[in-house]
Amino acid sequence: MSRVLDLEITCPECGTVFQASGHTVIDSADEADAEAFWALKEGSINIAHCPKCSASGFIPVPLVLHESEREMVLAFVPNAEEMDEETIGSMIGPILEGFLSSVPEEKQADYMFEPIVTDDPMALVMAARGESLEDYEYDEEDDDEDDEEGDELTEEEMREIQARQALLQDLLQVPVADSLSRITMLRNNQTIVDDMLVQLIGIVTEQARAIQPDALQSLNKIMNEIEVFMASN
Repeated sequence: MSRVLDLEITCPECGTVFQASGHTVIDSADEADAEAFWALKEGSINIAHCPKCSASGFIPVPLVLHESEREMVLAFVPNAEEMDEETIGSMIGPILEGFLSSVPEEKQADYMFEPIVTDDPMALVMAARGESLEDYEYDEEDDDEDDEEGDELTEEEMREIQARQALLQDLLQVPVADSLSRITMLRNNQTIVDDMLVQLIGIVTEQARAIQPDALQSLNKIMNEIEVFMASN
């Protein structure tokens, strides 16, 4: 069962202090987690939005993902590479225990007690999408051997993607019929209304066809509005 942590966050851009929620457990086998699991697939989980300046960013809280079909538990720990085993255990131990307590004893499997630890949030997204983490790890090794290839996303590129994910989430919160409000949001975020945003919406739309068809009407409407907006600006 999904577990959510209420946090007090200070906006790094304007200094505003506000409340935000971060998921710490997502179980793909639990129907109650379907919405959170879908948000993870599109990379929009644990994104905070400043109510004053509209800045957005990833909330760096530990997150345990249970991918039942692949019999895998993946634990995201921010800055894990800089920690020793004991510190990592102290961070994910209580979260993992909370997850295990929600699983009936007869359904608990050995792999649930052996989480894979990562400090890269994209590994969570790839796991949720069913993509191979082995391929991902191999690509990272290639990047380490040859930095000139430049396949690994930089911190700046990650921020750019997250900003567009946050904008898409905000657009999806607006009623389908309220085009005016969405156009206003596009104007206020004109610097990130670009081909990258269009590509992101295309990816999310393809995923929604299979797992959340109810969202297709909103996504198609948003795509049309963005194309018109880009053509006229």
